[in-house]
Amino acid sequence: MPSFDITCLRVDRDENPTVIEALFLTVSWPVMPREGEGVDVTEDLAQAVESVGYGLDGHPTVFIGRVVLDDLQAAQLRKVGWRTTIVRSDRA
Repeated sequence: MPSFDITCLRVDRDENPTVIEALFLTVSWPVMPREGEGVDVTEDLAQAVESVGYGLDGHPTVFIGRVVLDDLQAAQLRKVGWRTTIVRSDRA
């Protein structure tokens, strides 16, 4: 099985403006999870898969939806290899 990305969106409404951040982790699991299946990525992040698709480059992506994380939890995910990018920043 080739590696694939697990991705989710983190919405931080405590920031002004609201920051929407995408979190990515590349994994190499023996089987890619299917839509509706649960994945236990970390102790604090167990989610059901919302969709499975492919990026523009053909790389498979598993989307686990929106997650509620405080700054400390997000920092811990970054520490273990999750990559982040700002998707959108809404102006108040």
